[in-house]
Amino acid sequence: MPHYAAVVFDMDDTIISRTDAFRRYLERFYTENPALHDHPRESAIQVMIDWDGHGETNKIEYFKMLKAEWPGVTESPEKLTNQFWAQLAEEVVPDPSSNEVLEQLNHAGVPWGILTNGQSKMQRRKTVKAELESLAPFILIPSEFDDQKPSPAVFQRAIEETGSLASETLFVGDNPMTDIRGAQSIGMPTAWMRAGKSGWTSGSPEPDHIVDHVRELLPFLI
Repeated sequence: MPHYAAVVFDMDDTIISRTDAFRRYLERFYTENPALHDHPRESAIQVMIDWDGHGETNKIEYFKMLKAEWPGVTESPEKLTNQFWAQLAEEVVPDPSSNEVLEQLNHAGVPWGILTNGQSKMQRRKTVKAELESLAPFILIPSEFDDQKPSPAVFQRAIEETGSLASETLFVGDNPMTDIRGAQSIGMPTAWMRAGKSGWTSGSPEPDHIVDHVRELLPFLI
């Protein structure tokens, strides 16, 4: 069984459920926008989930699609996008089962931290809402220094924060390209968080581990 000296986590859909927060945002958006009510609630929400592409769709383009489907939504895509960034973070809730694992890492003295793409203000707010700010030894948001995953430089910066070597530092994330391929590019072992997907379909090299919850990684860390 491999053992790692340190671990770095992605945040969204890895140690918090961005998927659940996004659904709560959409449920509120549907309720507050009567223009959408020509579609049944669940079908409208599912359409909006599909457009999102697990968070990969540019939000200006996302809200252009939404306005094309529901012209009665009068706000501009830019205004809707700004509202989205503020409101999504407020829908984040702590994941007690994930936070318990992180507390165990702290208790055991395992170096770890968070490396997450996204808008700085929103991601910082998410860490507060998820009760991660007081747990994490470090939180790196590459947009704060004009970079983003999968840039090798941001993974190297995270490794330096742990004080370990790349080959000894496990990276855990849900995105095959920005998380897994990015970490592999500098020689980090990886764990792919399945996050409801059916299985790994992104070719070789595969991640070292495929998991459904961070607790599955504890035997490799403690």
